[in-house]
This record gives sequence, C-alpha cells and structure tokens, in this order.
Amino acid sequence: MNENEAARISSVNRFKEFDFDLDKNLDGILRLAADIYETPVAFITLIDEHDQWFKVKRGFEVFKMPRATSFCTHAIMHQDVMIVPDALLDNRFTKNPLVANAPNIRFYAGAPLAANDGQNIGTLCVMDTETKVIGENKRLHLAILAKQAIHLMELELTYKLLNEKMQQVEMQNKTLMDIAHIQSHEFRAPLCSIMGLMNIIKEDNYKQPNEYLQMMDEAIKTLDEKIHMVVKSTEMAKQAYIH
Repeated sequence: MNENEAARISSVNRFKEFDFDLDKNLDGILRLAADIYETPVAFITLIDEHDQWFKVKRGFEVFKMPRATSFCTHAIMHQDVMIVPDALLDNRFTKNPLVANAPNIRFYAGAPLAANDGQNIGTLCVMDTETKVIGENKRLHLAILAKQAIHLMELELTYKLLNEKMQQVEMQNKTLMDIAHIQSHEFRAPLCSIMGLMNIIKEDNYKQPNEYLQMMDEAIKTLDEKIHMVVKSTEMAKQAYIH
C-alpha cells in the first residue's frame, strides 16, 4: 500500500463505524440524486482497502461488496463525476459480474466524497439496468449533492466525537469528585485512629500493649487502601483526559 492510499484508508476509517443510514438528510440527498438521474437505486459508499461499504442505501439493500467488483473504486481515483453510459461498452466493466450477471448493471454515475483532509473516502452514486445519456447539468448536480453529503457526514462525525469528549469530561469530573470525597471523609477516620493511638502510647511512655499496635496496624492498612483508591481513580481520570 502506497503512502497516499494509506492516508486515504485512515480517513475512511474515521467514518466507517458510524451509522449514517439513520440520517434523514442524507436519505433525502439519495432521493434527489435518484430522481435527477431517474434511477431505481442510489448509494453513499465508503471504500477501504478490500471492501466497498454501503453506508446509506436507497432502492437496494446491500451492506458491502468486494472492492474488486466495485464501480466506485474507479470513481474515487478522480476529482470529478464519473459517468458510465453503458457498462457493456466500457472495457473496465464488461467482465464485471455485476454487469455480466444479475443485477445486470448498465448505467453508473458516481461523484467522489472528498473529506476535509482532501481524501476521497467513497462516493455518492446512482445505478440502473438501462443505458443512459447524461447531460452536463446532471453531472454538475451530482457533484453538488456529493459535496452536501460529505459536509453532512463530517458534521455528524464531529457531533459524535464532541459527544464522546463530553462524556469523557463528565466521567473525569465524577472521578475527581470521588477523589475529593475520599480525601475529605474516608482519610479522616483512619488518620484519627492513628493519631489517637499515638497519643495513648505517648501517655503510657511508649510502653504500649500489643492490642494498641494491632489497632494501629489495622488503621494503617485502611489508610493504605484509601490511598490506593485515590491513585487508581487519579489514573482513570488521567486516561479519560488523554483520550
């Protein structure tokens, strides 16, 4: 894998786990693209190293397919809209199983989705089983819709990441409050026990009975446990802040 492709795959991975199929705005973009091109299906896809993922679907239920058989893997190699008027007449696709067999694709139009980092992560595409001749206006419309789609996807992803950060901050604040509670309350009891026992031992000229030493030992163990709790809670808060 070359450096450019590695950077592109890294950009794809930012989006791959997010469920965009629930976004009504993106579904509306697919509806409009399908209407403009008069096609039965439209998709928003992501393309990683080996697979094409259908993140938003209209007219055909498919989750993923091998990248090797994908039309869109060619579309992401360009910055403008790729039109295939008749796949049977295009040397890139004549032997493609999606063309030679069901669903017998003939027409394809795909606009690359360029993320904020400039990487083409996938496409907004439409397909049909009938050949089509497409004018320049429709090509321009698909490019505009693709830009709108990637803007919405970036917005959704930013909102998701912001929400995760807010949850991390809330968890960190809760951890800090727990630490403050331990410091202000739970340290007090063992410390008071140790100080009280020390005063008794001093009053007896340090001729302490064994029971005092045992009681002090228990108080020290309790204090040690509380200290370990604070250290663990502090480390959790630190990790939440880092991530």
